[in-house]
Amino acid sequence: MPYHIRAARGDVAETVIGVGDPARAELFAGLIGARPVNMHRYPVYTGRFKDIPVTVVAHGIGAPSAAIAMEELKMLGMRRFVRIGTAGALADLKIGDVVVASAAAAAQGGIFSAYMDGACPPLAPSPVLTARLYEGLRSLGAVLGPVVSSDAFYAEAGAVDLWRSWGAVAVEMECAAAMMLGWLRGFETACVLVISNVVGREETADLRDRFLEVFRKVLEIIWGSYSSSVGSGSP
Repeated sequence: MPYHIRAARGDVAETVIGVGDPARAELFAGLIGARPVNMHRYPVYTGRFKDIPVTVVAHGIGAPSAAIAMEELKMLGMRRFVRIGTAGALADLKIGDVVVASAAAAAQGGIFSAYMDGACPPLAPSPVLTARLYEGLRSLGAVLGPVVSSDAFYAEAGAVDLWRSWGAVAVEMECAAAMMLGWLRGFETACVLVISNVVGREETADLRDRFLEVFRKVLEIIWGSYSSSVGSGSP
């Protein structure tokens, strides 16, 4: 029995959409008529999109919090995890643009050393799922590129030029953990990001409608790709 997500097998779908913000999880849940299956620590909702079950989780901020959620959701039957989150632009992107992460870079140590004992962790998403999402999201102007996962939200300014020199297009906090755990624990992963700010500039926007647009499109892609296999045996 997981410590933090007090649900049972059958409460969690094979397909899980992960977000950092509990309000965004509630927003997505409302779109698919999802019911809450856990509100302890991590809000978790399960509903249906067309004929496939879908779970939405608010995994919180940062790799350790997201990793706990993913570990416990895998225990409960998750087979694929798609993060739909925010990111700061490093490349020539604007607020509201969509990025599909092709890989992630992260500093050594911390959660990655805890899992990998000093070895270099696998920080790439599931290639087939990622390719399908990218192709489907190109209609929304999505770009494909590597991102940086940083643990220090307010200590990023000094590293921006370095990250850009690596070819990174955006910075966020959880993609690397998802990619590592997907390979270690045996579930598919992909990360879809909406640019919420341009690093170094103080500007924001209301992205509610953009997130709903991206969420709907992601579900359409998953339904088209997996409906025959995920439509049975899950809630």
